[in-house]
This record gives sequence, structure tokens and C-alpha cells, in this order.
Amino acid sequence: MKKSSYLLLVVLILFACTKKQNVNNVEVMSFSSLKKSEVKNDRAISVADVKSNDEINGADIADVKGNVSQEVAHKIKVVPDKVKPEIMNKKIIKDGRLGLQVDNLQSAKQRIDSLVKSSGGYYANENLKNSDNQSGYELVIRIPGVNFERFVGSAERGSSKILYKEIQARDVTEEFVDLESRLNSKRNSLARYNEIMKKANSVKDIIEIEESIRVLQEEIESTQGRLRYLNDCVNYSTLNMTISTQKDFTFKPVKRDSFWEKLKESIADGWYGLVDFILEFFGLWPYLILMIPLGFFIKRTIKNWKLRKHAKE
Repeated sequence: MKKSSYLLLVVLILFACTKKQNVNNVEVMSFSSLKKSEVKNDRAISVADVKSNDEINGADIADVKGNVSQEVAHKIKVVPDKVKPEIMNKKIIKDGRLGLQVDNLQSAKQRIDSLVKSSGGYYANENLKNSDNQSGYELVIRIPGVNFERFVGSAERGSSKILYKEIQARDVTEEFVDLESRLNSKRNSLARYNEIMKKANSVKDIIEIEESIRVLQEEIESTQGRLRYLNDCVNYSTLNMTISTQKDFTFKPVKRDSFWEKLKESIADGWYGLVDFILEFFGLWPYLILMIPLGFFIKRTIKNWKLRKHAKE
């Protein structure tokens, strides 16, 4: 009886060890070896493609329950979805003013010419002013926006003295996006009006649709022009630049005509003036003819008034 009890105890111990080993094998089983048929929970989301390193996308699995143990679920490395943010290119308009005082105007101008050429810019306007105390250039320079700051930094370096410097940057991204959105909307409306035009029957409808199309085309052209202007301002920055140099004051007498020439001119002017007066006087003869009878009438009227006044006295 004792031997039978010992034998039964040994069998139970062996059975328990075997069951524990099977449970452990299930718990350490890799999730990559599971198939859709092995996940028997209706709420569980099956994984079609599981990588060898047990990494899955976070959007591919919501819940894993049922036959999969918690230890196996915790071993799964969930990789969140990577969302790439939309990058919008900024539309920045840069312009400014720069005044330089130099010692040698011509060499400074040649240096600026070289900088403008190397930067891919051009002169929109160029004026030379020269006076007794100062001479200089007034320049309006268009520089590609990507080279604007480098050009300004190169221009202000050297022996020149900076008289003033103003740099401005305007963000027109919002206006640019708004104009593009409006342009697309107007183009879509224009396409719909063109489709309606094909189906119009009456003359009245055709005239109304043509007027609407004309207005839309004008608005589209205006919007396109504004977009082109903004693009030009963004692509090419504007710099109003002056280069000047101070000069020592030198008195330069004004050249005058000779005395005898001026005397002859004065005599001629006097003679011509007298002739003009005589001609103008004789040109007034119609007025003289009218004034003589009028004078006699006024004189007679005054004389009669005085006689009546004495008679009353």
C-alpha cells in the first residue's frame, strides 16, 4: 500500500512539472509566431505583418486579449505613427536704406558695381549728383533675396563711413496663401460658368453668363498680377543706397558778359521800350474817341447841377 502511494505521488509530481513547463512555453512564445487563427477574441485586432523584431505600428493593434498572455503583450514594442508636419515656405519681402560716406567716390562705385554683379543683382535706378560741397550717387539696387544680407554686409565693410542703415522684413505669407486660395476658387467658378455657357439656350442667359465670365477673368488677371508682384518682391529685395564724398569748398566766380556788350543791350532795350510805348499809345485811339464826348457830358452835368443849387439858394 505504501509503495502504491509513493508511485502515485511521483506520477503527480511529474504531471505537475510537465504542465508548468507547457505554460511557461506559451508565455515566452514570440508574438511573431502567432497567426490570425490563434487570436480568438473578437475585440482583438489581427496584425497582418509583424516584423521580426516584434515592432508593430501603433495604428495596427488596439487590444490583444484572450489566448495571449499579459507577459507576451508587454513584450510587444508599439511604434507610434510618424506624422510629417507640412512645411510652408515663408514669403518674406526684404528692403532697406543704406548711406555710405567714402573718400574716393569712383573706386567705391566700382566696388559696388562688382558686388552687384557677383550677387546677381541690377540697378533699377542710378543718379549722379554733384555740388560745390558734395558729390555722390543715388542708387536703387535689386538684389536676389537669398543674397541680400550678404550684399549689405559686404557693402558696409571697408573704409566707408555708415551714415544710416535701415533694413525691413515683411512677412506676406498669409496674403500670398489667401491670394492663391482666391485664385483657385475663381478658376473653379470660371470653369463652371464655361460649362453652363455650353448648355445656355436663351440670349438673356448667354449675356448674363458672359458678363459673369468677364468679371471673373478680370479678377483672375488682377490676382495673378498681385501674385507676380509679390513673387518679384520676395525674389528680389530692394536697397536704396547713397554713396557720397565731401569736397573742399572752392570759390568759382560766375562768368559774366563784357561791359560793352551789356551797354549795347541796355540801349537797345530802352529804344525798344520807347517804340513799344508809342505804338501802344496810338493803339488806344478808339478809346480816346469814346472818352472825349463822355468827358464833355460829365462836365456839362456838373455845371447844370451847380446852377440849380445856386438858384435854390
